[in-house]
Amino acid sequence: MRAGVVCLHGFPDDASTFDAVAGRLAARGHRVTSVYLRGYSPSPTNGDFSISALAEDLAAIAREVGTGEPVVLLAHDYGAQIAYAALSAHAELFLTAVLLSGAYPAAIYQNTWRHPRQVWLSRYIIFFQFGDFADKLVARNDYAALDRLWDRWSPRGIDHTHRVRVKSTIERSMPAPIAMYRGGGFSVGSARIFVPTLFITGSADGCSLPAMSDGQQQYFSDRYERQIWSDIGHFPQLEDPERTARAVLDWLDITRTHERQNRSD
Repeated sequence: MRAGVVCLHGFPDDASTFDAVAGRLAARGHRVTSVYLRGYSPSPTNGDFSISALAEDLAAIAREVGTGEPVVLLAHDYGAQIAYAALSAHAELFLTAVLLSGAYPAAIYQNTWRHPRQVWLSRYIIFFQFGDFADKLVARNDYAALDRLWDRWSPRGIDHTHRVRVKSTIERSMPAPIAMYRGGGFSVGSARIFVPTLFITGSADGCSLPAMSDGQQQYFSDRYERQIWSDIGHFPQLEDPERTARAVLDWLDITRTHERQNRSD
């Protein structure tokens, strides 16, 4: 039986970001569940937006999807931040993980001091702290602020149809997708992770420098690998879904091979 796969989106995005990847994984026999984060309609748009609470949401979904077996986790951006917390607290629920464009929180904290340009790239987070003022400006002119983020973050460009779909999701969900950067935030955790993890970042990412993941292998006690994809921006799953799906399948094969070797030893 093929492992179930849970996909967790980031910002500004929704569960549809994984449609092309999910189709490729499903064609290989995997049951794929793409989740709308709490704060994104049709999921609840109120409640506790802390990373720990969102990690418990993810753990509950993994239990449901896995039906007693560990699942494969594919998470992007903010979803990756939630993934780290869930992987460290509930390792038994996850067979393996592929995390996109969101470095480990403690590594981000350490590396930002070495790469001050990251502060400028992350200025949107500072802007989001301005409450109602930020919420109104984000929504202005058909959410043009999101278009500016997509343009900066992914030089290859994000498809117009996807932009329209995500804007609709965020409009239905406001102010939660912005407010969660205030009420939830990023905890600078340093708990070790005992789940085999592949981390993928793009060399052209205009949101998070690849250097933010430098040295983060120290937080992983199982197999860990980092791949920096040339000419890919912040959204590998949209910019190259074929390569992203293949990376998930290859990493799962590597995990299974190491499992078999460990049992034989």
